[in-house]
Amino acid sequence: MSESKVFLITGSATGLGRSVALKLAERGYSLSLVDFNEQAGQETLSLVLERGAQAVFIKADVSREEDVKNYVEQTVEAFGRIDYFVNNAGIMVPLRLLHEYELSEYDRVTGVNLKGAFLGLKYVIPVMLKNGGGRIVNTVSSNSFKPTAFNGLYSATKHGLAALTKSIGQDYQDLNIRAVGVAPNTMITNIAANAVTTMSEERFAKLAASTGPNIPATPEDIAEVVIFAATTGADMLNGTIVNCAGGEIFQ
Repeated sequence: MSESKVFLITGSATGLGRSVALKLAERGYSLSLVDFNEQAGQETLSLVLERGAQAVFIKADVSREEDVKNYVEQTVEAFGRIDYFVNNAGIMVPLRLLHEYELSEYDRVTGVNLKGAFLGLKYVIPVMLKNGGGRIVNTVSSNSFKPTAFNGLYSATKHGLAALTKSIGQDYQDLNIRAVGVAPNTMITNIAANAVTTMSEERFAKLAASTGPNIPATPEDIAEVVIFAATTGADMLNGTIVNCAGGEIFQ
């Protein structure tokens, strides 16, 4: 069993989750890596092991309660505790008007982004309470402040996750659990690229008009914010959303 602090990271196979894992591996943390994408998840595991981290990979669909219970149990079995939880797994579907979404898309997006995040909190928090506290970072979005055009469904889930973050900050303060939401805007990942496949030239123009000028972030940029929020900044940032919108949203 590792004596180093333990980070549990969902959505760790690619993008932001992988970047967080790689940076933490270099800083001596033990890592529990969770993702539905087993091949890419195993690649992340290999990369963190190369950096000297103690780590495990657990395949899970975060929208399934049994999978969530399993990844929490396996993490505790491997390391004995969970000190930090990066509640990061999320998806987007192609952008469109609300009435154009299929019910199956609604179920999929809310199942991962909101239900999946809630299930993670439901099963991780008791472990943290047993161990005297912990720190949680929820990956929200600039869409938690203001939807971009044709992105209302995704935005609704991220507004919801922001509310859960604030509730934890309020309700668990005397139990030594802190929660921070990290809200990127334009992040250079496959999830964002796949979301615009339905967009026409006219809709791209409306999307641009609804989105102020901003500095695009890399996953590595946001990973630094996640790590700071979970560790150094957790007390003072408790219950807040860290705006990483690159200058688009001033609040």
